Amino acid sequence: MANFFSASQEEQQEILLSIWQRFRYAIIGFFVFLVVFIVSSDFITESRNERDLRAAILFQQYLESEEDMPSSGQELLEVYPETLYSDFVSLIQAKKEFSKGEKEKAIDLLKILIDRHSDSSNEFNPLVTAAKTRLCRIYMSQKDYQNVLNTLSDSYVLTASLLELKGDAENQLGLYELSRVSYMRALQNSPSQTSRTLINMKISNLEGEKIE
Repeated sequence: MANFFSASQEEQQEILLSIWQRFRYAIIGFFVFLVVFIVSSDFITESRNERDLRAAILFQQYLESEEDMPSSGQELLEVYPETLYSDFVSLIQAKKEFSKGEKEKAIDLLKILIDRHSDSSNEFNPLVTAAKTRLCRIYMSQKDYQNVLNTLSDSYVLTASLLELKGDAENQLGLYELSRVSYMRALQNSPSQTSRTLINMKISNLEGEKIE
């Protein structure tokens, strides 16, 4: 590099020409790649913005519709499943289906939401937590206690409500010691005095806690 700057103008031109002849394809390739990268980045950003806008419009249409299952909601579930709007539709639609007595449809919707976030089960997600709470309550109403435990088996973060449901299922399955532990954890996490009173009653009524 020092020889280059100390050389005459003609010598510098010769050096640059020799570099160009040796590396011209690499240089051209680099600039072509740079242009393609910039154009692709702009295209991806623009496409993402268009998808976000379309999903937001569909969700607004879903909320304003009086149909049981608007086409806008179906499109969100099928075409934009990775969006937050799709999660909200799953929760709202599951509640609608349950109120109509369509428990299996409600279960399917809640499981889709939960499975979509299965890779982040060790992180707290309020929508997933709400979905698991509703799903477990449906299972409890069906006396499907094992599925309650299965739903919560991969959950690293459990709210007081989920811990209480876990204790209820374990109690019904005769797992009294495990049930007591779940109730005690729910007791520690519950912010409501009413809930704590109810959980204490459940602990007192456990098989191993009864006074002869």
